[in-house]
Amino acid sequence: MIVAKDFKWEAAHRLPWHKGKCKHLHGHSYRMTVELEGEPNSQGLVIDFNDIKSMIEPHIQELDHTTIISANDAELKQVFDEKNWKYYLLAQDSTAENLCAHFMRAILERDSAILKANSIHAIGIKIAETATAYAYLRQEIK
Repeated sequence: MIVAKDFKWEAAHRLPWHKGKCKHLHGHSYRMTVELEGEPNSQGLVIDFNDIKSMIEPHIQELDHTTIISANDAELKQVFDEKNWKYYLLAQDSTAENLCAHFMRAILERDSAILKANSIHAIGIKIAETATAYAYLRQEIK
């Protein structure tokens, strides 16, 4: 069975190598759905929704109302450092696909005990930048 919870945050980013509008600094109202797959326990729960919230909210708080800057974007990072503006440094470019992978790694690293305690055997992460476009990553947990 799969249970899911939705999250949202506001952030700016840019993809300096992009051939279209995304090369310019712009913002999104990001939406993320986290799916956890497992078997319901004797009370009928796969995992408590509050446990999902406690796992994900710290990750969201790190990004909310920041500019997501790629570690490869030295020019933008320099401007933000000089101005002492808040940003979140991401190891790779801030595509929806890379954000899915970033959250997957973070959840598997930080929250493995909760996942194991609830016998979760797969995670799905969907991140939407707009109402019509999203990336989705699913991973089995061994």
